[in-house]
Amino acid sequence: MFPESLYSYSRPDAIMTEDSERSADGGKRGVRTQLLAARAASPTDTISVVASDFYGPRVRTAHAGDRMVPAVLKGSPIQLIGSPDAPHSFTYIPDLAAAMIAATHLPRTSNRVLHAPTLPALSQRALVSALAEDAGVVAPRLTGMPGWLVRALGLVLPSMRELAELAYQFERPFVMDSSASEALLTLTPTPLDEAVTRTVRWWRAELATAQANAVSDQRLVPDGT
Repeated sequence: MFPESLYSYSRPDAIMTEDSERSADGGKRGVRTQLLAARAASPTDTISVVASDFYGPRVRTAHAGDRMVPAVLKGSPIQLIGSPDAPHSFTYIPDLAAAMIAATHLPRTSNRVLHAPTLPALSQRALVSALAEDAGVVAPRLTGMPGWLVRALGLVLPSMRELAELAYQFERPFVMDSSASEALLTLTPTPLDEAVTRTVRWWRAELATAQANAVSDQRLVPDGT
């Protein structure tokens, strides 16, 4: 059983379904294609459960994780990759876990590919607005970094190189459809309001703990040192 990304999909500009072609090449996209090909060639029965960008409790290093939620709660401006208004699929991570568990009960078959239950595409702006509304704060100012700028920075900044390669996901619609897998697994995605509430609650507790630990560490430092 493997969690899988959308990197390998050949036509990310079209709605991606379980039957879409997965033969992208080059960079991280090509690596995922090669891994899927290796699974298909293996005599071992495998299941790949595909998800889009994660959000939810315990999601840290992600576009909708520590790059977004803490800034929303603090009211800090957020610089996003690509267009804030391009439709984009976001997968609530407990829904990915539920799909992987449910998939273990399916009849064994070679190289099955499923999609984690995922709500209809939002935009980064819509997700930020939903988080802010649940948290009872004013949605922060958003600016989008054009893909061409991300790619230019990637030429000189190693930290931007991987973001540059995948900037296409946020420049235009990036949409997955999970309806076939939902029917097969008898699952549905968690409603947005419920998912956002759980996400905000977890992040608030996490940030409060971090702040308390920082204060405690500061008190342990003797004066004048």
